[in-house]
Amino acid sequence: MLKLAEIKQIILEQRDIFLQTERIIKRDILLDPRFMDICRLREAVIITGVRRCGKSYLMKLIWKKLKKELNNGEDNFLYVNFESEKMLNFTAQDFDALLEAYRELFNSDGKQKIFLFFDEIQNILGWEKFISRLLEEDKYKIFITGSNASLLSKEIGTALTGRNFPMCLFPLSFKEFYHYRANREIKNVAWLKKEDKAGIKKIFRDFLNIGGFPEVVKNNFRPLLEEYLRNIIYRDIVLRHRIKYEASLREIVLFLASNIGAPLSLSKISQMTKVKNVMTVKNYLSHLEDSFLFYFVHQHSFSVKQQIYNPDKSYLCDIGLYQEINLSPGGNDGRILENLVFNELTRRDFSVFYFTAKKECDFILQKKNKVVGAIQVGQRLDDTNKDRELAGLLSAMEKYGLKEGLILNEDEEDELIVKGAKINIVPIYKWLLFL
Repeated sequence: MLKLAEIKQIILEQRDIFLQTERIIKRDILLDPRFMDICRLREAVIITGVRRCGKSYLMKLIWKKLKKELNNGEDNFLYVNFESEKMLNFTAQDFDALLEAYRELFNSDGKQKIFLFFDEIQNILGWEKFISRLLEEDKYKIFITGSNASLLSKEIGTALTGRNFPMCLFPLSFKEFYHYRANREIKNVAWLKKEDKAGIKKIFRDFLNIGGFPEVVKNNFRPLLEEYLRNIIYRDIVLRHRIKYEASLREIVLFLASNIGAPLSLSKISQMTKVKNVMTVKNYLSHLEDSFLFYFVHQHSFSVKQQIYNPDKSYLCDIGLYQEINLSPGGNDGRILENLVFNELTRRDFSVFYFTAKKECDFILQKKNKVVGAIQVGQRLDDTNKDRELAGLLSAMEKYGLKEGLILNEDEEDELIVKGAKINIVPIYKWLLFL
């Protein structure tokens, strides 16, 4: 347990860091018209996402926005980062002392609603019971971040069922990256001048190379990603799940990263790595997904059983990570673009699948159990691959009764009518910015 004086010192030190918002990268999640309504909800807001994607910084921006929009007092918040080494001896019994320390420091009388920002609170055993008690009092608006979906969902499922609102944060989208790098916004494709295209494409190439982790973008230093990967593997998986063979886990990570977008069964992963036990492989993949490092995509079927039995495809949470750790010789630009499109579709809240029959289609989009789109992705569309790409897309469109399909590529733009179906061919950078 910590002494009250120690807790006060931690609050003041972390408060100074929290209020620093230099070199701001705007996040589009704050532009959602529903955002202020979410902030007025009684439920705790749970912000999840991969480590270092900007969750802590988002809370800074949330407080800045709330203070302005709701005319809150300067001292009307408490921020605590539970991953600080100074919080190692903090236990669930210290939570009441934390609130007491805040009230004494800032003379809070408890009459105004206090905004609580708790970073990586899942590190404290029993945290969910404390949050549940605060929600009963209705004196607080609570924001919580976490980097492990499994731990959060287990705890939320017991004490906070129906009393939380989830928000998932990703590394920067290309739109966010572009607005930061170009220091301006282009909100409508109609405003796009010819001379703008070269600049956009140059920034797009930079994005493909460096990815969207905010500190990597700010410092333009991709080697940071290797340290991020080590931290995710060790702190979010090895320590939390007591993994004995870290080297085997790392081998699976490198194998998956080198095979993004390719169907991979558990048995194949086992054969190609030193992890021979298929159940161990399955557990490792589950931990990687819980840490938001990898996403796994099922072959589309309305039968859950078929989804389970068919091989999954894997995608990394950030294309910069792929560029930093991929061991495959030569370029793989088509797979990189496919991973980028997947990340954006997930950010846009689609359920994403792939399609395989006689032909293949990269992505089937579903919302509320209804197929709403089909997308094919490639580096370029030319005489060598056009028939194949169209055939796969048309096969999926026919299967699901879709009248329109989309082909995303590096630079081509066109509109085709094939067998009565409309095929839009769009450059990926344009789709990411405007569509």
